[in-house]
Amino acid sequence: MAKGVRDVIRRAAKGSSWSHFMDYASPALFEVMPLRALLAQGKEFVSNGSDARRYANVREAIASALRARGLEVELGPQDDHAERLSLPSLPEPVRRETGHRILEIYFTQIFAGRDTILDLRPDSFFATQGSALRWGPKAFYVQWQDDFLEGLRDLYAGFYLDDEPRFESGLAQLGLQDSGDALVSHLGSGDQRSVRFETSAFHSSFHDTFLACRDRGVALHRNFLALGIYLVCLYDVLESLDLAFDVRGAFERTCGQS
Repeated sequence: MAKGVRDVIRRAAKGSSWSHFMDYASPALFEVMPLRALLAQGKEFVSNGSDARRYANVREAIASALRARGLEVELGPQDDHAERLSLPSLPEPVRRETGHRILEIYFTQIFAGRDTILDLRPDSFFATQGSALRWGPKAFYVQWQDDFLEGLRDLYAGFYLDDEPRFESGLAQLGLQDSGDALVSHLGSGDQRSVRFETSAFHSSFHDTFLACRDRGVALHRNFLALGIYLVCLYDVLESLDLAFDVRGAFERTCGQS
């Protein structure tokens, strides 16, 4: 059944600017998310990717939010002729700074507005002459639905601000009341000051989360498809940097008062 659903989504994505992002989605998603919800999210991706003017407005709003937080990130159109960064070959201090900046992009997008560009893959980052990180993602973004975004923000803020009631509220809003242990593992163990990112471990923890939902008969929100892809893109780029990162610090610098 899950394979059949995945094939339907792949056919819907065929030829689109986001079709290859389907490889980033957890197979377990297709076992627990209703087909109608998956298709609705896929339809949104297609619509978003086909409207260049709307994407330019989204990109500028996010660039403004990054600047407002003092992040040295140049967000612009994808340039196929620009020199992509070879992240693994960068000196260690540069890799560390790059990873922290990407984590700040991740959190800023979730807390700054309703739109989030999901493309954090390694080849969306380009060489630049100054100290700013140049980010040229594909037109692959989501406009979070209000109920999901509120739950996601409460989940992260509750976790990183050590606010247990808010964390539990976020879990409840996302329908994950009894899946907290599996979900927390993707946020990092200990105090999250030195977290290594491994895509295989993330797939395992998210898979466990979704299977727990399936076993409880929970139908996941359509935005989980976007969140899963966003997180795997994050894990992919941070794993390529081959260092441990201060995730809690990145949250505190960008969203600590949220």
